Amino acid sequence: MVQSSGNAGIWTAGQLKHLFAQSEDVVLLTHTFGENGANAAEVLLLYGEATSNSQLIGEMVLPGLEMAFDKDQGFPTAGTVLSSCLPLLPFTGPITAETISEILFEGKLLLVFPHLRSAFLMNISSLPERKPEESNTELSIKGPRDGFVENLSVSIALIRKRIRSHTLCCEKFVIGRRTRTKVALMYVRDIISPEVLLEVRSRLESIDVDGIYSISQIEEMVTDQKFSLMPLMDYTGRPDFAVSALLNGRFVLIVDGNPMVLIAPSTMAMQIKSPEDLHNNFYYTSFSRLVRVLSIFLCVLLPGFWVSLAAFHQDQIPFRLLATITIARLGLPFSGQFELLILLILLEVFREAGIRLPSAIGQVLTVVGGLIIGDAAIRAGLVSPSVVVVGAITAVSNATLVNQNLSSAVSLLRFFLFFLSCILGMFGLIMGIIMVTVYLSKLRSFGVPYLSPFSPPIYSNWVPAFMRLPWTLMTGRPKNLHTQDKNHKKEDNP
Repeated sequence: MVQSSGNAGIWTAGQLKHLFAQSEDVVLLTHTFGENGANAAEVLLLYGEATSNSQLIGEMVLPGLEMAFDKDQGFPTAGTVLSSCLPLLPFTGPITAETISEILFEGKLLLVFPHLRSAFLMNISSLPERKPEESNTELSIKGPRDGFVENLSVSIALIRKRIRSHTLCCEKFVIGRRTRTKVALMYVRDIISPEVLLEVRSRLESIDVDGIYSISQIEEMVTDQKFSLMPLMDYTGRPDFAVSALLNGRFVLIVDGNPMVLIAPSTMAMQIKSPEDLHNNFYYTSFSRLVRVLSIFLCVLLPGFWVSLAAFHQDQIPFRLLATITIARLGLPFSGQFELLILLILLEVFREAGIRLPSAIGQVLTVVGGLIIGDAAIRAGLVSPSVVVVGAITAVSNATLVNQNLSSAVSLLRFFLFFLSCILGMFGLIMGIIMVTVYLSKLRSFGVPYLSPFSPPIYSNWVPAFMRLPWTLMTGRPKNLHTQDKNHKKEDNP
């Protein structure tokens, strides 16, 4: 049954005009029914011109109100009569300037009946949106090609159509005093850890800011360590990867207006996985993941390791290789440390330019520009070929990382270890590795250790962490998530 609000009459036409005096895209219509009769009634219609389909007012709303109007009784006090002609919604609760603004810019029509002190809503929204399409950052080869979009309802539907179960829950939060941004929390209630669920609810409810317009804001405000260098939440633009995370006991945060969703609890082992891993052969997927693990070590350690050998520990380099390096460095104006520093900075410049430019131009600039400048630097006698090789291997290894937040963090770690190696040699590199390992071991993502299942060790999860087993053998969920339902297969449940 449609119910009207009891205090809507306080908003007169003059008050509504004053509220939106500087908003010319907000339209206020005053329509009087039964002008010549004793039961004449005035109705105020308020809507946003840019967010609503104004044609429906003339084609549907006004004719429906004409049908509901009774010449002898005017408009009835019961909302059920109006709802029989129009799909009206109740306006419950106190009608404040904030609530009016929120429903107005969602595309709804506000109908105020001053003589009844009642108000109703009707959805005539016509918000700009795009259809689901393939994610630009996570290309699909064998997997589905529908990706999350900026519309919150569409993104929720993309997950709903893949998990057709009443246990998949969706809770909505409104965050931001001015933006009133909707955030959806999705989880499978009989799988996710209750402690994790209570924690994320508490952190979302504690956010009090003017506005939310990026998933990065949510990520920084709800994570355990606010100044963490490493990403403590994963993200994806593909619903299939989000569904996989939900079924493993994680939760998903969808922010209205953003085509990416956040996934947590997240670990480093999870962030090296690609959504396409779900659709490839387990042999190839396992090999690819091992290559990514090797790439992380190369892009973090290789520059510092090379500088340590070339500048401090030449006696550890094979004689023939040392002779080649020495000959190539004859006549060079800079030291090996400064050469590699210049090259690493240039690689970061190319990487940043490749991200900012259009995709086709950015790829060409990164590859061709790197080749041309590297070759020109060698010919000009500014850097040695060995340094260019080290820089190229580092750049290519960094490109294999799926998570761009992880890639950026790895770049900072690379410079940290590089500077320690430049100052202290191999001792500095080893000391830096120990410091980074200790730091990573202290990180938590909603109570889950960032380095799990390796620290603390959960031996049964070591193989699934970096390799994909055949689906017939993937029976258990990750133990570090402390899920309620421990197994994927029903017959394996205790």
